[in-house]
Formats: sequence, structure tokens, C-alpha cells
Amino acid sequence: MSAPLPEPVRLVVWDLDETFWCGTLSEGGIEYRQELHDAVIALAKRGIVSSICSKNDEIAVRAELERRGLWDYFVFPSINWDPKGPRLAALVEAVQLRAPTVLFIDDNPHNLAEAQHFVAGIQVAGPEILPGLLDHPLLRGKDDTALTRLDQYRLLQRRQSEAAAAGDATDFLRASNISVEIDFDLMQHADRAIELINRTNQLNFCKQRLPENQDQARAALTSLLRDPNQNGGILRVRDNYGDYGYCGLFVLRHARGEPKTLLQFCFSCRILNMGVESWLFQRLGRPQLDVVGEVLSDVIGDTRVVDWINVPGPSAAPDSARPLLLDDVYMRGACHVRPMAHYFAAVAERVHEEFDTVRDGRTMALHHTVFANYAIHGVPPTARAALLALGYQDADFSSFITRAPAGRRGLWVLNFWTELGGNLYRHRASGALIPVQFNPGAHGKMVRKLGRDAADARNWDAADAGVDPAVLDFLRAEFDYIGATPEDLLHRNIADMLRQAPAGTKVFVLLANEVAMRPNGQLGPAEICKRINRMVRAAVAPFPAVSLLDVRDCIRGDDDLVQGQPLKLTRAVQFRIYEEILRRYEAFAEAA
Repeated sequence: MSAPLPEPVRLVVWDLDETFWCGTLSEGGIEYRQELHDAVIALAKRGIVSSICSKNDEIAVRAELERRGLWDYFVFPSINWDPKGPRLAALVEAVQLRAPTVLFIDDNPHNLAEAQHFVAGIQVAGPEILPGLLDHPLLRGKDDTALTRLDQYRLLQRRQSEAAAAGDATDFLRASNISVEIDFDLMQHADRAIELINRTNQLNFCKQRLPENQDQARAALTSLLRDPNQNGGILRVRDNYGDYGYCGLFVLRHARGEPKTLLQFCFSCRILNMGVESWLFQRLGRPQLDVVGEVLSDVIGDTRVVDWINVPGPSAAPDSARPLLLDDVYMRGACHVRPMAHYFAAVAERVHEEFDTVRDGRTMALHHTVFANYAIHGVPPTARAALLALGYQDADFSSFITRAPAGRRGLWVLNFWTELGGNLYRHRASGALIPVQFNPGAHGKMVRKLGRDAADARNWDAADAGVDPAVLDFLRAEFDYIGATPEDLLHRNIADMLRQAPAGTKVFVLLANEVAMRPNGQLGPAEICKRINRMVRAAVAPFPAVSLLDVRDCIRGDDDLVQGQPLKLTRAVQFRIYEEILRRYEAFAEAA
């Protein structure tokens, strides 16, 4: 070998005359080397694929290798009389591998030098490597007796051949019937997920590797997904040409007050140029992505409308694909269900989110039903200036519910879990209501500052509430403290919202979790959740088409509970809720 191999070999490119066999085929008569025939098959069973770059007559070569039963073990063969350097460059590009993982074996030193000139980083060797080829440490590969990798490259070769014949790349992709299935249970595919994160390079955008030790890698992946604000999925891709297996992965962080951010985003090169990574990036809402190193796809700058990918429906047969199940999904309520939005993004054209937000370091409770009321009925003109003075903006008083399109496949997912949170105030001059949310634990102190306990107020700094003291002074001068949303008002607000749902839209209302973990580890009832559920059931009763979903039905055990916080849902519970909603939606759609 001319130089040590720096990386394990994934593709061996063979010269034929005086290398793979003795003699020259075009001059009549060769001595076929059965040991190299066997080596090609042995390498294939290790997941190392073979190709050909030979100056020869392709018809004669193919006939010889077909007679020997070996032709189908070579992918992307390049057999003609042109110089080998440019052909090798085209071959490496076609197989979508990095040059250092390709080994070219040739008996001619000029050809080896030409290969290195045209393909920077390619590994080359003369016939001296052949006797110990299968014993070389970087040609060990890994067990692939089913020839999975060889089949994948055959599939890739067929796709590229038909794409070239089709001419227009986009038309070819649309005709390929590409189907992407997202499985959100990453740990069920932990070994493949770890392999994608640690072994992919060309389409690994984040390159945040896991430990090489498999047990440690599993523990790290489990820890990454334990945070309910971090969700992931693994992608299985199919098209007319075959099944590419699980060949893409993402982990997305979606937390209140933070931009959606990709922590892992990687794909096998076997799906390069199919547009899957751009489709997923767009489907996830173009989240923040800090690209590390070089990648072969610019998902951030890709402005194409990727309309050639189908998504199998939740109950579709494994090999069937169909268009997206939903047009619009609308989610509103406590932020604890916000991470579920990315699940719906896999089956819906658009996902509209209306949760609270963080502005200037302060939480703005935009999910409160009074904001829905203002979106429907308008803000009283006499109250607008006062509400804006509290830090709200005109855009906060609009909502998707007033512009939801009719006649489309729509799904609403609502919850009203925080209406009893005690943060509602009334503007004295206009009677307008508005939630003002402070840092946790600051409500009681705020009430005292407003005059209920002046003696204690001097012990409290306004900075505890996370707001400008001037805002508190304005609030004290212009507003009265109400506390929890009055039950009659909550009924009216919910009813007004439900009346806005267009015909054909399915509405789900999530009931709050009535079981919480007490500090002593014992299960106990969450009384505030029971109260809000009683009020919500009464408000929804006049709307029989609205479905109530009790989140307790999606809780399997103690591991699904966040101690002392009944409203917080683990990732597993969120996914079960998503699956249950889709199951019920499908039944609704079939009956419609």
C-alpha cells in the first residue's frame, strides 16, 4: 500500500487487467483469480462495497463477471477507455462517500498518481496489498451478511441512473414517491440513533458526538431526551426503488422563552439529494441550527418548496404513503404542552402556537382566555393605552381562532390549566381585564404591595417580580387585583372560542392532571386541577362535538409524574397524548 489508511474503508475500487485477474481481457485470455472473487463477496458481507474503474470493453467485462456470478457485487462500475482520474472523481461523487474512505487498487503507478491528483484524499494501493487484503485492520468492516449496504448502493445506483434519464431533477423526485415516516420513540432505536450521531459526517449538521462506549452513549441519549422540552425523532425513508431504513435523526429543544433549537440533526448520505433534510428542517419550522464543519446540504439557504415527500398516516400500512393528515393544527394554553407541537408538525401542513412568551425578561400570559376574548370582540378603546403600558403589544390581542380557514382539515388542541393562577387585574377606568404575571412566588407579595399589607411591603423589592418598578406603580394606580378567572367569565370566554372553530375542525380540550406527587413521594390529588376541570367540563358541555381528553389516561406510572408539579408532563406522556389525539381524529375524519 502506498500510504497507511487513515480511515476505515467503505468502498474498494478495482482495476481489472493485471490486478483483479492476470492478463488483459481485450488481448484474449485471462487467469481468473478466485481468491479475489471470494474477497469481493467477503468484503460485501462486512459492509464494504466494491466498484470497478478499468480501461476495458464494458460488454466483455460484464459478460465475464456475469458468467462468474459476480457482476452484481459491483456498484457504479466505470469501464471504458477514458482517463481514470476524472472517472474516479465522478464515481466517488456518485457513491456519496468521503474520499478517505475509498481505496483504489491498480497495478499502474501512473493511474494511482492520477487518482490522487483528481480525488484529493483517496487511498491508493498496488497489487502488493492483495494477499493480505482481508486481514487489513481497516478493512474489517462490520457484520452485514444480509448484504444490506450493498443493496442500498444498488438502490442508489438505480435511482441516479433513472434521475439522469429523467432530466429534470424535481420532476424525478416527485415521481419517486418518497415517503418519510417519523418515529418519535428514539430509545426504541437507540443503537441506530447512536450510529447516526457518531458515524455520519457529510450530512451531520451539529456533530455533537456521544461517547464511543455503547452503554455510556445510551445513557447520554437517555439523559438528552429526559428533559420534556427536548424531543427527537428518527426517520425511515422509502421510495419506488426500495427501503432506505432509518437514515435520519433530530433532537429539538423547544422551551418557553427560547428559540426552537436543533441539538442533533444528522442523516445518512444514502439519502443525499432527495431533499429529506430540507423537508424536515422546514417541517420543524426552520429552528435555530448552528452548523458545525462542512456538510453537503445547505438546509438554511434552501428556499425550495419540498412538495415531493409524503408522510404515512398514523394508521397507514407500513409500505403505504399518503399526503399529510392535517392542514392546520392550532395549539393554545399552558406552555407545558408546547413541545407536542413538533409531533404535529410531522403530520400537518402548518402548526399554529399560542402560548405564553417571555418579553424583556417577563412572562406574558398570552394564552389566557381574556386575550381570546379581545381577539374576538376587540379591545375597548378606553383600555388600550393602559394595557400597552403594562408591556403588551397590539399583536397580542389577535389570534388564529378569528382567521382559521373553513373547509380544511383542522385540529385544535386547547387547555385552560392556568386560569386559576391568580394573576388577573381589572382596569378601573374601563373595566378591562388583563393578566399580569410575575416571577414565581411574587403574586402574594404583589398583592401586599397593592395595599393589603403595607407593613410587609417594605420587606419586598420590586425586582423580585421580574418587572420594572414603574410598571408596578402604574398597576397599583390604575388597576384592581381580581385573582383567579371568575367562573362565569371563564365559561363565556371558552364558549366564544369554541364558536369560532370552523365546520369540519375537530377540537380537543385537555383536562388538567388531577394527580400530583407530594413532596413525601406519595400520590395525592391536585385540588386546583380538580377545580379547573369541573369548570371546563361545564363550559364545554353545550358543545357535544368537542372532545375532552383526560391526561391521566396517558400516565402509566410514577416515572410519568414530575414531583409536586401536576401540570408538567414528561416527554413520554406528551407523545401518548399526541397519539391518542391522532387516533381520535382519524376516527372523526372517517365518520365525517
